[in-house]
Amino acid sequence: MISSLAYAIVLMGCSDDMSMCREMARDERMFETLGECERRENTALRSDIALEMDYPVVAVKCTAGAEKFAQKGVSDIGG
Repeated sequence: MISSLAYAIVLMGCSDDMSMCREMARDERMFETLGECERRENTALRSDIALEMDYPVVAVKCTAGAEKFAQKGVSDIGG
């Protein structure tokens, strides 16, 4: 069976202990595989958007098909 899922990089602002995180931005590009998406995570953490986030911890994740984010279509978080 061929999967039709697409993955996007999501940046999150989190509390110090990572018990609470808020999704802040999603890359406008979609990746066909989770592996492709995960290879871009470190670049996303070094992006201007991640560096400017006002949270104690900034985290990144790859997610499939999510639609609700604070900023959609951010073009420079996945490198």
